[in-house]
Amino acid sequence: MPTIGKGQANQRSQRQLRVAEEIRHTLAKMLMEDNLFIEGFKPSYIMITEVAVSPDLSYATAYVQGIGNIDTDEQIDLLNKHKGAFRYRIGKSVRLRIVPDIVFRSDSGFETSRYIDELLNSPRVKADLEKEPDDMD
Repeated sequence: MPTIGKGQANQRSQRQLRVAEEIRHTLAKMLMEDNLFIEGFKPSYIMITEVAVSPDLSYATAYVQGIGNIDTDEQIDLLNKHKGAFRYRIGKSVRLRIVPDIVFRSDSGFETSRYIDELLNSPRVKADLEKEPDDMD
């Protein structure tokens, strides 16, 4: 099953974007209702940040971010084990001829931005930024 890349919205069609957003809303609603009876799953600590849909709408990748002190990988494993229930609910909520096969993946965007922020605030980078333009070689 192919994984659809995150953050490539400018290459996606309007239909892909609309379907992805409807799927994201359906998944978020399922997590907010908190009536998922999956042992060990903590829906209030999970956030669906983005959904990407393949061009033929047969595959969807839901990017997940854990909130707080939670093992996000463990929660993603539980989501993937029970993806049939999510797919069934998507089929009931979103009008599609073919309900996409869904896979849950970790969203590394927050860690990446935190890493970049740490780099930009490091003493070495700050020292370089404070140099006068004629001091740089």
